[in-house]
Amino acid sequence: MATFMTPFTRRNLLIAFSVILFAALLYCLNKVVPFMGNYVQHLEFIVISLMIMMSVVVMLFWSLTGVFGGLLSFLVTMIFLYRYLSDFNPYYYSVLIMAFFLSSSIGYYVSRKTGLSIQKCTVKKEKMQEDINLITNHKKNRSAEISAMGEKIVSLLKLKNIADQLSLALTEDSIIEVISKETLNIFKNNKRILFFEFDKNHDEFNLHHTLKTDDRKSFTMKKGGIFERWVLKNMKSLLVRDIRKDFRFSVNVEEKEDDAASLMIKPLVVENNILGILRVDSSAEDVFNQHELRILDIIGELTVVALENARLYSQTEELAVRDSLTGLYVHRHFMERLDKEVKRSLISDSPFSLLMLDIDNFKEFNDKYGHVAGDAVLKKIGKILNSTASAGDIVARYGGEEFAFLSLGSKKDIGEKLAEEIRKKIEESPLTIRRKKCIVTVSIGIAAFPKDAKQKEDIIGEADRFLYKAKTGGKNRVCSK
Repeated sequence: MATFMTPFTRRNLLIAFSVILFAALLYCLNKVVPFMGNYVQHLEFIVISLMIMMSVVVMLFWSLTGVFGGLLSFLVTMIFLYRYLSDFNPYYYSVLIMAFFLSSSIGYYVSRKTGLSIQKCTVKKEKMQEDINLITNHKKNRSAEISAMGEKIVSLLKLKNIADQLSLALTEDSIIEVISKETLNIFKNNKRILFFEFDKNHDEFNLHHTLKTDDRKSFTMKKGGIFERWVLKNMKSLLVRDIRKDFRFSVNVEEKEDDAASLMIKPLVVENNILGILRVDSSAEDVFNQHELRILDIIGELTVVALENARLYSQTEELAVRDSLTGLYVHRHFMERLDKEVKRSLISDSPFSLLMLDIDNFKEFNDKYGHVAGDAVLKKIGKILNSTASAGDIVARYGGEEFAFLSLGSKKDIGEKLAEEIRKKIEESPLTIRRKKCIVTVSIGIAAFPKDAKQKEDIIGEADRFLYKAKTGGKNRVCSK
């Protein structure tokens, strides 16, 4: 690679060359010429040659070092040449003086031009340096933009990953778990993710899910604090860079004991109704910025959409397994659940009772009062069965006016008591139809698993058999083995 020689470098080299040449000529005048005087007849020609060369050097000093250097070299030359000039005749003297003045004038002229050239070069150099600085700054800015763009692309890819995972999550708990995990993965070190659900009845938040790094404390304010209440009141996202310095909030003792120093909160809002909030906090100050708040906003919007989809899916699924008239499970879902409970009972040796119910004289009731009244009877019985069922019990409309009640964990004697309770409730809950109180009764057959049967089909057959016995035995009664 060729080395670029600037005008300043060439000037410095010429000055060094001139100084060396000037010193060499002075040495020749003072040492060499006196020594040669004994051997050369016409010594004046050698002296004149040296003087002419010195005038050229003086001219170089003028052009290279300016007025100060030119005058200094001229005076030094005159001092050293005085003895030789005084020995020359006036003609030689005049010619030499003119030569020195001519060389000084030429050197001064060249010095002026060189100064202008140096000024132009300096200006050009400064302009080039300015351009270099602009290019360097532009490069730094572009590098920063590229780096920021890379971070945004990574964030968008992570958001896409969240969207993909949420598309597979169909329950609220699975959605919250995915959101918490992926949000912690995006914001990483020193963070804590809190998900609050909003309780409309009490108008307050309840902490539903927490996910944090190992170095963070557990969150103790289960109903939220001042920041959560601010978000509930204003219904917009919140960014706090330093909890203890933010003039908008007066932090209480409990919040001071928590290790959060900065935070972001995103409200989860659907049609002006708040479902909950998603909070990300850190134990360090000034960690979050507007870009990260925008990322959290996007995560929050994805969460809202996913929760709405889960709710719609749950409703659709519920419609698929619920009878539209009574609100009880349909026959298909009941048979699926019964099959699972039989298997579970065989494995865990836990009993259950199956109650089969049939409305007495329902065909005659429909013929007398009409199908609208018959639907009212079915709804009434469905409501009574639902209110009697314990957690985990399965109540279904088995078909027409027939119902099935699966009482989990109940032995036969408990099942018989439950059946009698249901029979009495239905009998004691008359319906007013055409201003007339109509008493509705049911017949119930009971079978216990595994006491009365060992398979799904057998226990249904047993319950049906005792139901038929109750019907033929006078109706409005409970029958079992």
